Amino acid sequence: MKRQCPNCKSINHAKILWGLPADMREIEERLDRKEIVLGGCIVTNHDPKWECNDCYHRWR
Repeated sequence: MKRQCPNCKSINHAKILWGLPADMREIEERLDRKEIVLGGCIVTNHDPKWECNDCYHRWR
């Protein structure tokens, strides 16, 4: 079974990349294909892992 957004049930989602990427050129293609999104530089123990590409809901 594919992972679904708990908000809208879409299977169109991206993994959230937390922290500061060392080389943006290395991840630009994945960002363009919406396979990953940037989460920010401040990382905690409670950060979501996924973002829906349709409704932008984030979840663990």
